[in-house]
Amino acid sequence: MDWEIFDFYVDDGYSGKNLNRPDMQRLIKDAQAKKFDTVLFVKLDRLSRKQRDTLYLLEDVFEPHGIGIKSVTESFDTTTPFGKAALGMMAVFAQLERETIVERVRLAKKESAKQGRFMGGPAPLGYDHDPAKKRLVINEEQADLVRWIYYEYLKGERGYKGIVELLNQKGIPSPTGRKWNTVTLKFILTNPIYTGVIEHKGERHKGNHPSILDRSKWDEVQRLLAQRGAVRSAATVHGGLVSGIVYCGECGARMRYKRVWQNYPCKEPKKVIDYYVCYSQDKSTPYMTRSKECRVGYKRAAEVEDAVVDVLRKYSVDIGAVAEIAGELLDGNEDKDLLRTINRLRKELTGIDKKLERWYDAFEKGAISPDDLVERINGLREKKKSLESEIIELEDHVQKANERAITMADIVEVLKNFSELWTQASADERRGIVSNLLNGVKVFKDGHVEVELGE
Repeated sequence: MDWEIFDFYVDDGYSGKNLNRPDMQRLIKDAQAKKFDTVLFVKLDRLSRKQRDTLYLLEDVFEPHGIGIKSVTESFDTTTPFGKAALGMMAVFAQLERETIVERVRLAKKESAKQGRFMGGPAPLGYDHDPAKKRLVINEEQADLVRWIYYEYLKGERGYKGIVELLNQKGIPSPTGRKWNTVTLKFILTNPIYTGVIEHKGERHKGNHPSILDRSKWDEVQRLLAQRGAVRSAATVHGGLVSGIVYCGECGARMRYKRVWQNYPCKEPKKVIDYYVCYSQDKSTPYMTRSKECRVGYKRAAEVEDAVVDVLRKYSVDIGAVAEIAGELLDGNEDKDLLRTINRLRKELTGIDKKLERWYDAFEKGAISPDDLVERINGLREKKKSLESEIIELEDHVQKANERAITMADIVEVLKNFSELWTQASADERRGIVSNLLNGVKVFKDGHVEVELGE
């Protein structure tokens, strides 16, 4: 048959488990516009692995617009009732196959965790994965960096942001090869793998890898993290508009919300002014101090908060700028190499399927004996199972990246309606809006304010 090709619709790096794929959405729109009359695919599960989605495409998209479908490797005729039923059955088995693989991977991962094996993915900073021994081994240079991070945090002179800034100033590459961020640092400071354990689904098991940190030091860091988190939570609830997310732009320390009785002890009239003051200058909490020489000064809370709201109002009328910032944040968070890796693994999987088919054909033609067939396909089956497990693992990472993209989309949506929301919001609701929109606020000695949109 001669085919006149209209276009190719290829979703490299995306799973067939749903229709939320860029080229799939383009295919649906083009089908609804009747730009072609047939959809040709290699195998049904490449179209979708869910029966519901397959039937939706057939009955609600293709059929109403006079578009037929054709598989390269499968035989069915959707113009007859039997053919439609056969297609539905194939869709059922495609979905069942994926669900079976997912369940098998889930059980295998649970058992691996119980045996203390590394759960896969990139090796954590401080370790290398030894494929021969199938375990993590210490990378001494990186392990020293991990120990330094824990030591620096325990000193109490710097928080997440301060350590991140110091690492970037020193030009030390992060585990992703890009600049350090607070998310990466928090993962290192809370990862129990450094104490020689494996954590899976909230349960911890003794690992078969060596520890980098003493458990006592790791526990001490967790206590300190909890204490500082409590300080932030209390400040957010009871303090000013940006309490908990405001930092000194000069030394990097947090700033506290402070009410000052200006005309003490006079009560008629009592004059109280609200300020944000750097912990380094305030000295009320020693471990929050970053620089004893910091003199950023007391900044009136009303002026700082007005400046923050002004910035958000400007963003609300310049969504293009917000979208650009969102793109930069996502570029920094999403590991695009994952998509390329998934695509490569899928190609390897396709190659294995072809090899299996060739050996089965050879057996049917009598070219090899049953013993030879079993010997040749066993290794391929094991490799296929391993690839399927790895693909599902990486797809989970991609899903998390997609969730971050959704978060940024929500931020953009809130900013579009910021003025209306702000006018109608109560004081507590306004604090909630700001804490959800912003990752941090910096206040400088000259009084100017910088804001950082949330990640």
